[in-house]
Amino acid sequence: MSISPELAYVAAVAITEAPVEPTNGHVAELATLPIPVAPAPQPEVKAKRGRPTWLASASVGVVALFATGTLGYTSYTASQQRDATQRQLAATQATLTAAQADAAKRKLTADYVTLYTADSGKVQLDYQNFVACNNFGSCRTSSQDLLNDLQAFQSDRKTAKVPSDLAGVDADLGDALSAAIAATQQVISAMDSDDLNKFKDGERKVDAAMLNIAKAQVALGNHVK
Repeated sequence: MSISPELAYVAAVAITEAPVEPTNGHVAELATLPIPVAPAPQPEVKAKRGRPTWLASASVGVVALFATGTLGYTSYTASQQRDATQRQLAATQATLTAAQADAAKRKLTADYVTLYTADSGKVQLDYQNFVACNNFGSCRTSSQDLLNDLQAFQSDRKTAKVPSDLAGVDADLGDALSAAIAATQQVISAMDSDDLNKFKDGERKVDAAMLNIAKAQVALGNHVK
């Protein structure tokens, strides 16, 4: 680097100037002044451009927007699935309730049919024995057995739980049993009193009542098919 003319002149004058006589008798040497050196230029440092403050907020907003959209979609999907599941559960519950009601109804019908079959079987056997009797002893015994089983049948029917769709059949059966009981009592009374006409009339009534019991059985069979 070259020295400016002003600095060169000052340096030359300082070197050629005569020494100054000091007060202590010694000759003082002229001090040589150092040549000033200009400081080396520092490299220019460009100011680092800061990140705009709005950019961070915008980034957060975008992330929040995506998060909100994702959560919203997830929530909507979950809601749809929940609603579909609830509808399916409601339909299933309705089906189960209907099946349970149907099973209960079937059991009620099955219990009634079981009762009817057991009691009717006894009555039919007694009636066959009564029809086949050919002397006082056998007719008296068979008619008494018939009366006992008819009364038991009627008692069981009255205490049984009757299905609603069999109420009509049960009522007809009750009437037929009542008629059969009354007719059998007449037969027994006629035999005990040795009244032949009363016996024949009672026997005819027993036949008619047993026919009505058979009709009730047919109607019952049609309902439980």
